[in-house]
Amino acid sequence: MKFLVISSLVVGLIAGPLVMVSQAKPAFASKEKKACGYCHLRPSGGGARGFRGLYYRSNKLSFKGFDEKKEAEKAGVKPDAMGKDAKPTKPYPPKNSK
Repeated sequence: MKFLVISSLVVGLIAGPLVMVSQAKPAFASKEKKACGYCHLRPSGGGARGFRGLYYRSNKLSFKGFDEKKEAEKAGVKPDAMGKDAKPTKPYPPKNSK
């Protein structure tokens, strides 16, 4: 029994990060015709999202209605900000958003 518990923990520790990585969706980048860094803080994608990625997630995986200038202002960043500069400095998305 003890072996089974330890084995399960080891498998979980190894498989857990792989599951997290597999959630990255390059297909979204293809669908939207955008580089991964358009939504993510890292140019290569994955990990934390900037204001565009947060909008995309909160808008049911769609950029419908997205206005770069308005959303950047809500997030407290400059329009066209990329990488770490796209990280919201205000609570984003606002609670009254979609």
